[in-house]
Amino acid sequence: MALPSQMQSSPVRGRYVYRRKRRRRGPAALVAIVVIVGLGVWLAFGWGSPAPTQADENTQATLAPEPPPIIEDRREETSLATRRAIPPAPPIEDNPVIDLPQWTPDPIVNERVEPAEPIEPIETTPPAEVADWSTTPPPARPAPTGSGPLGLAEGLVAQGRLVEARALLTQAIDSDAVRGLEASDARMMLGQINEELVFGPRVYPEDTWAVSYEVRPGDSLSRIVSTQDLEVDWRLLQYVNGMARPESLRVGQSIKLVRGPFHAEVDKATHRMDLYMGEGPERVFVRSYEVGLGAHDSTPLGRFKVKKGRKVVNPTWVNPQTGEFYPADDPDNPLGEYWLGLAGLDPTNRDERSFGIHGTIEPDTIGTDASMGCIRLRDGEIDMVYAVLAEGVSTVDVRQ
Repeated sequence: MALPSQMQSSPVRGRYVYRRKRRRRGPAALVAIVVIVGLGVWLAFGWGSPAPTQADENTQATLAPEPPPIIEDRREETSLATRRAIPPAPPIEDNPVIDLPQWTPDPIVNERVEPAEPIEPIETTPPAEVADWSTTPPPARPAPTGSGPLGLAEGLVAQGRLVEARALLTQAIDSDAVRGLEASDARMMLGQINEELVFGPRVYPEDTWAVSYEVRPGDSLSRIVSTQDLEVDWRLLQYVNGMARPESLRVGQSIKLVRGPFHAEVDKATHRMDLYMGEGPERVFVRSYEVGLGAHDSTPLGRFKVKKGRKVVNPTWVNPQTGEFYPADDPDNPLGEYWLGLAGLDPTNRDERSFGIHGTIEPDTIGTDASMGCIRLRDGEIDMVYAVLAEGVSTVDVRQ
C-alpha cells in the first residue's frame, strides 16, 4: 500500500500544497497593491511638492501663460499683481440691490434710490372756507380810550361782562353823562352789545330780561308767548332762536325767551327812535333807528300806546287826501309791509286818528320830514320794531 506522500492525486496533499502557496504569495501582492495605491494618492494630491510661498504665488501669477486660477472666495485679499491682471470683483452685500426697471420709490422708505426725474407738485384748489358762526369769536375791540363811561364800558366788554356794560351805558345816556358824539358812540356800542344779549340765541345767567325754556307738547311760539306772559310778539322768538319757520319748533328743544316789554322814544329834532326794554330806572337801552317824520311838523307829540288789534302785516291803505285805495301787497302802497297803529294817551293827542309806525317804499325819505305825519322806518328795521312792540303794552314817546 502506498503512503500518502507517494500519491500524486491525494486530496489532502492538494489542499496542503495550495495553502502553502497562498501564504507565500499573499504578502507580496498586498504590499505591491498598497505601494501602488499610495503612490497614486501621493501623486494625485501633490503631496510630493512643497507648499508654495506668497512670493511663489506672485511669480506664478505674473509669469504663467495660463489664465490665473479662479478664486472662489472673492473677499480673500489678492496681491497687487493679481489685482492688475484681474478686475476687482464687486463687494458682496448681504442685501444686494437688484437692478429693477425705473420706478419712483418713496424717499422715506428707500432713500438710496433717487427718482429718475423730479416730480412736479400737483396744484390743487383748496376748498372754500365755510364760516362757522357758532364758534367764530367776535372781532377784538380796541383798548379803552379813557376812564369815562365809554372807556369803562369797553373794559367791561373786553372782560365779557356785557350786562354790566349795558347798564353802565344806559345810565350814562339817561343822565346826560354823555352828549353829542359820545352819546352817539354809546348808542352804537349798546346796539352791538344787544345783538348778543337780546337778539342772539345765548342766554346769560346774569341777564334778567331773558330765560331758557324747554318746548313742551302742544307748544307753538304764540302759545309760549301767552302761557309765559311774555310782552313781545312771537316773531321775536322766531328771530332770536334763528328759526327759518315757526313750525320747526320741536318738543324738548331749548329756546331763548325775551321777556319784554319794549318801549320807544322818538326825537323829532334828530329823526331818531331809541328802543328800550323795561321802564323806569331799571330799563335798559336796546338800539337806535333813524326815522322819517311828517312834513310841516305834522307828527304829533306826546305819549302813545300800540293799539290792540292794530298791528297788521301787509296793510291796506286809503289816501286821506285823494281817497285812492291801496290793497295789501301792492308794491305802490306807501305803508310798506307793516303797520302799528298808535293811540294817544295825553289830553293833547287822544283825538289823533290814523297815526302810527310803518315801513316805506321811499327809503330816501328816512331822516327827513316827508310823510303825512306818521313815523317811517326802513325795510329790515320796521320788521324788528313790529316784533318787539306789543299791543296794548308798548308805549311810544314823541318829543320835540
